Amino acid sequence: MQLTLLISCSLCAFLNLGLAADARSNKPAVVMVPGAFHSPEVFGKVTRQLAQADYEFLDAVALPSVGHLVGRQADTNAVKSVLYKHLNAGRDVVLVGNSYGCTVIGEAVNGAPRYSASSASPVATDSVGRGRIISLIYLAGYIPTIQEVEHPASKPDIHDVSPALFNYHDDTGKVTADGDPTLPPQKAFYNLLPPREADYWTGKLDFSSFDALNATATYIPYTGDFEVVYVVGSQDKSVTPEWAQAFIDQPGAKFTVEHLDADHISMLSKPKEVSGLIVKYSKNPYA
Repeated sequence: MQLTLLISCSLCAFLNLGLAADARSNKPAVVMVPGAFHSPEVFGKVTRQLAQADYEFLDAVALPSVGHLVGRQADTNAVKSVLYKHLNAGRDVVLVGNSYGCTVIGEAVNGAPRYSASSASPVATDSVGRGRIISLIYLAGYIPTIQEVEHPASKPDIHDVSPALFNYHDDTGKVTADGDPTLPPQKAFYNLLPPREADYWTGKLDFSSFDALNATATYIPYTGDFEVVYVVGSQDKSVTPEWAQAFIDQPGAKFTVEHLDADHISMLSKPKEVSGLIVKYSKNPYA
């Protein structure tokens, strides 16, 4: 009897282990990209939540333009390197960007195999054995408009359209987040965090490269090629709900819109809710 019970328990453990491994294998890779001034550490809480939900492949990408004087292509290449690591291994991918990071993931998916938001079947069927993009999730997206990509000469000067907190050091090519004394980062980025935590994250901010932030985008993913989810933070002081709505209301834009009671860096203030949205939009629509 004891031997039978031991074998049964061992079999249960083996089966449970197999089920857990199968659950992980059915989940896509998640590639997360922070915004200007920020390190990938801001996705730490979300990464832990997703790991607990059996997501195995979780990558938060460091942007080369944070702390270095490089152009946007360096940022795009960094994201593409991680993205194609997963796609070429046959894994589907969800990309998550915050603020300027949404611009970068939008550039990175240009030409990538995808599940189209506007068709009834996968696109790029010639990429046999590769994964595909399931969705892009924009957390408070600071993004290029359709107009400026279709007509680059119409692109406004970044000095005129950036949040007031952007401080341009034209002699060095650096941009910092201390341009508005009435709206320091503690209020502009982390207004829903406890003061001590807001101070901690403010102390970790670095400069961003003007050349990266000011570059003209070359591709818009949100006109139907991809499933793109725009997440509006109702207490966002950087990309305000009104500004976010202007992106959403563009003629030709095709967003799925979600609203969170969140500030600009929702990954820190609302990690459970952000993780829930990633889970929601990480299902293969054709599985």
